[in-house]
Amino acid sequence: MVEQGVTRAFFPHGIGHFLGIKVHDVAGKLEPSPADAPFLRLTRTLEEGMVVTIEPGLYIIPSLLDPVLNGPLGEHFNHEVIDDLRGCGGIRIEDNVVVTADGARNLTREMGG
Repeated sequence: MVEQGVTRAFFPHGIGHFLGIKVHDVAGKLEPSPADAPFLRLTRTLEEGMVVTIEPGLYIIPSLLDPVLNGPLGEHFNHEVIDDLRGCGGIRIEDNVVVTADGARNLTREMGG
């Protein structure tokens, strides 16, 4: 399903981006996004001190989902559950994370977010 692009129908954006003076800091894109992930905003290698967002989500966007649900892979989905969620639009968790020398610090979680 990943190879078929089904995941992009539920998760059409990148996993995160740099956080800077502008919310969607453009410094993360030194090279174009790959063709199979056109919405990536961050293609750089992370380094200590960089601050990024981590934004996993699940979206119910009819214009993206309907072609998949009505296509050859449609039988693999629980249409009833998806129909129940259509009015919600979706959900995303967004954390702000600083890269450290030995890993990362989740600033959102530290602030009780």
